[in-house]
Amino acid sequence: MSEKSGVTEATRTDAPVSDGPPAFGTSVLAVIALAWLAAMMWSSHAEITSGEGTLAITSAAMALPTVISAGLVAGAAASLAVGHLLHRLRPLLRFAASVGAGLLVGVGGAIVVISSYGGGEASTVLAGTVAAAVTAGGALAAVRARAVVGAVVAAGLVVFAVEQVLDNFQPNLMSLYGSKDDPASRLSASGWSALTIAVCTGLAAGLVAFFYLRRASRRADAGGPAPKWPGYAVAGAGPGLLLVAAEVIIRTLGADVLALAGSVSEADATAQQMMDSSRLNNALVVLFVGAIVAILAFGRTMPKRAADD
Repeated sequence: MSEKSGVTEATRTDAPVSDGPPAFGTSVLAVIALAWLAAMMWSSHAEITSGEGTLAITSAAMALPTVISAGLVAGAAASLAVGHLLHRLRPLLRFAASVGAGLLVGVGGAIVVISSYGGGEASTVLAGTVAAAVTAGGALAAVRARAVVGAVVAAGLVVFAVEQVLDNFQPNLMSLYGSKDDPASRLSASGWSALTIAVCTGLAAGLVAFFYLRRASRRADAGGPAPKWPGYAVAGAGPGLLLVAAEVIIRTLGADVLALAGSVSEADATAQQMMDSSRLNNALVVLFVGAIVAILAFGRTMPKRAADD
């Protein structure tokens, strides 16, 4: 019996420390994230090339948020996958390879945009912002808590999917919140429906991040520390943080396209300002709801203290 215990203890001691999902899992995340980026680029390509002049610029401005946020997640996923595949390398070399993977994907995306979007200022700006977004996402390789990065990537992909699904129910939500023919009721209903979608996506982000890290914790039982509550908070807030980062990139590198799209008419300028505000509000709601849900879910798993005698 003692010999068996000794073998078990030795096995635990010699077992490698788990820090995130296995390499196969990170590869699957990377494939899904890159496929999503390709789909968003294809969709924006169809919109931009179908119009000319101001219409193409407006289409580019509309496409920027989805493409940039998808690029951030794709860069992080590619970086995470390469880091796992090269886990036997020294940390500095692994970090350089991971960041290089994000840079390579970003440059490839920029080349695709420039070569297939027909040129022009709109496509050039879009290409530059795509490259910057993917490279910035790849810089997440600097984070040593790879399980948290994996949770952020998985939650981010789920956020994209939930937003796409709920967007199909936008008319139903508008009707539910009392949208009528007058502009005031439509504006009010639009705000409430946007808040509903943001809360639902934040809820999904927090739950996915929690379950992802719980799985990583079970794998870490063989040795090494399991993620603590700050890791759960960061993972739950991660998709919202990526959306905020996307907004920063859009308003800096993509500022020229946004300005051109808003200069078409006064109505376009007002619509552009409303969309900018709506995107930022959505990102902040997803951030805070995701973090709160992940922390609460983690708290439910904590052992209860025994009652005092």
